[in-house]
Amino acid sequence: MPDDLTTHRAIEAVWRIESARLIAGLARIVRDVGLAEELAQDALEIALKKWPTSGVPDGPGAWLMATAKHRAIDLMRRKSRYERKLEEIGRDLETQQSWVEVDDSEIDDRIGDDMLRLVFIACHPVLSTEARVALSLRLLLGLTTDEIARAFLVSEPTLAQRIVRAKRTLARKRIPFEMPEPDELPDRLSSVLQTIYLVFNEGYAATAGDDWMRPSLCNEALRLGRIVAGLMPSEPEVHGLVALMEIQASRLRARTGPGGEPVLLLDQDRSRWDRLLIRRGLDALDRALEHPGAPGPYTLQAAIAACHARALTPEETDWEQIAGLYEALAIVSPSPVVELNRAVAVGMAAGPAEGLELADALLDEQTLANYALLPAVRGEFLEKLGRHDEAKQEFRRAASMTRNESERQIFLKRAGGAR
Repeated sequence: MPDDLTTHRAIEAVWRIESARLIAGLARIVRDVGLAEELAQDALEIALKKWPTSGVPDGPGAWLMATAKHRAIDLMRRKSRYERKLEEIGRDLETQQSWVEVDDSEIDDRIGDDMLRLVFIACHPVLSTEARVALSLRLLLGLTTDEIARAFLVSEPTLAQRIVRAKRTLARKRIPFEMPEPDELPDRLSSVLQTIYLVFNEGYAATAGDDWMRPSLCNEALRLGRIVAGLMPSEPEVHGLVALMEIQASRLRARTGPGGEPVLLLDQDRSRWDRLLIRRGLDALDRALEHPGAPGPYTLQAAIAACHARALTPEETDWEQIAGLYEALAIVSPSPVVELNRAVAVGMAAGPAEGLELADALLDEQTLANYALLPAVRGEFLEKLGRHDEAKQEFRRAASMTRNESERQIFLKRAGGAR
C-alpha cells in the first residue's frame, strides 16, 4: 500500500500543476467559473480518499478531469434549476465516450485555448479591478484566500466576499466562456497583462511554501503572453511584457545552486543564463520600442531586465541607467515597490548611503508594512555602511515577514553573516 504522506504530497503537487487547467476545461463545459471550481474541488476530495489506497494513477490530470465530469453529470441530474441547460450539456458529455479514457496529451492540446479564455473571463470589464486580480489569483494560481488577502492587505472575510461576488457577477451576467471579439480586446488588455505577469511572478518567486520557484507557472505565463502578442501585435505593452518574462525566465537555471539553495541575482553564474531566451526577450523589447509614444511600465521593466542581461558580469551592470529607468517607471506606474527598487539601483550606482536614504523614506508606507524586502534592502545597505548590528536586526525582521521558506533561509543566513 502506498505511503499516505507520500501520496498526499503527490496529490498536492498534481493539484498545483493541474488545478488551473482543470478549472479552465470544466468552465468551458459548464459555462460557469464558480461551478467549475466546485467540481474541481470535488475531484480533488475524491482523489484524497482514493489515491492513498490505489496510488496516484498514470495521467493524474486526465483522472481528475474525468472524475470532475462525472460529478458534473450527477449535478446536472440533481439540480432542477439548471435542468434545461445542464441536461443538454449532460447529453453531450454522455455521448462523448472518449473523454473517460482521454490522456494528458489530449487534455493539453485543447487546454491551451481554455486557459486563455479563463484569463479573459477573469478579466471581464463587468468586474472591478480588485475583483479581477483576486479571481485570477484564485483560479490561475490556486492561492488560498488567506494568501490573496495578505497580498491585498485586507481581511480574509473581505477578500472571500470579493471572490464570491465576482463569481456570482459572471454567472448572473451570463458572461460567455469564449474569447472576446477583436474590438473588445483592448478594454481587457491591462487586466489580462497584469494577470499573466502575476502568474509569472508566482512562478519566479513563490509567495509561500517550501519552493523557491515554480517554473511551470513561468512557462505557462510565457505561453499565454506569446499568444496574446500574436493576437494583438500592434500593442507595444504586450511585447514589453513578453520581453520582460523572456529575459527573467532566462535566469531560472541559475537561481538555484547544486543543492537547490536559492542564488540571488548578483551571485548567479551567468554562463547558466539561457542566451536564447535573452535574444528572444531583446527582440521583443525592440518590437515594443518600435511603436511611437512613451514606453509603458512593462516595456520599462523589460529595459531594466535587459541591462542585467547585457552585462556579462555583475560589475559591468549599468546601474545609473537602471536607476534612470526606475525613475521613469515611478512616473508611469508609481508605487512604493518601484521606489524601493529605485533605492537599490541608486545605492548600487551612487553608494549605500544614498540608497539607504531613499529606503528610509519608505518606512512609513503602510503597503510595505509587511513587505520583507524593505528590511532586507535596508539590511544590505547597513551592512555595507559597517552598521552590522542594525543590519542583523533588519535581516531578522525580513525573515519574520516572508512566508516562503527558501527566502526565509536567505535572510537568516544574512543575519548570521552580519558581523
